Amino acid sequence: MAVEVRLSTPDRLDEVLGLPVDAVSIGQEGCVANLPGTAALREAADRIRAAGLRAGVVLPAAWQRHSARLADLAATLVGDGPLTLTVNDLGTLATLASAPVPGRELAIGLALVPGRPYDAGDTSRIPLEPALYDNAFLREVEVFGVRTVEAEAAAVVAEREGLRVRRLADVIPLAWARSCPTARQHGLAPPDCTAACDTPTTMVATHRWQLGHGHREPIPVGDRSRQEPLTVYGNAVYSAATATTTATPTDGDVILDARFYTPEALAERIGGLRPRTASASFQESLHG
Repeated sequence: MAVEVRLSTPDRLDEVLGLPVDAVSIGQEGCVANLPGTAALREAADRIRAAGLRAGVVLPAAWQRHSARLADLAATLVGDGPLTLTVNDLGTLATLASAPVPGRELAIGLALVPGRPYDAGDTSRIPLEPALYDNAFLREVEVFGVRTVEAEAAAVVAEREGLRVRRLADVIPLAWARSCPTARQHGLAPPDCTAACDTPTTMVATHRWQLGHGHREPIPVGDRSRQEPLTVYGNAVYSAATATTTATPTDGDVILDARFYTPEALAERIGGLRPRTASASFQESLHG
């Protein structure tokens, strides 16, 4: 098990490079406006590689007007050295896959989650069904040469030879909005809104969609206290993982999103994962 820390910007890079991690990635899934500039990303990736760690950049989902910019950025970054590019839309994936580059790893990002099972007639459903990465979806992305998938901790991922799974611990990404709730709340527009992107907003749901009949309805007031609190960063909405949704991955590599941890909490969380990592490596050596 490898431990990766994800940073939305390089601001905490000094802190993270002093921790016992295997990889550091920079970026987020939802907004091109909040992606650091090319010079900052190149410098950060160089520092990560110089520390002997796997370097990664997360490319946000791109609307058509941003696609060429992301493709050019990716080409510049991979020219500097080995790099994982995590892609969050199929258009960018197809563009990058059309020109393979030695030392570049393409990974499917969290925003490309294929879906969650839903059965309106199943009254025993848990509140949030785990995401499902079935063989049909994985075959589709394999066409683009992708052998690495990022997923939430509890996601059900079909086993396929050579597939690497990196799982996000402790939080569950639920949605990314095209119209940014953070920008609206602060009355800001790009690029000024990026100053508020990493300031979280906590809320609870007051309405829900009944997918069986396609209507939006209020959540009864008596049930609202039992709703999981939601955390909004920029245009992304997250729920905390719970005992029923699995907080810590039981297989694959681990991703920790630094936005959800103070420096002290991040160091403690990594320390808690490290004994498991050492134990797993020892077991692999016995059966190697």
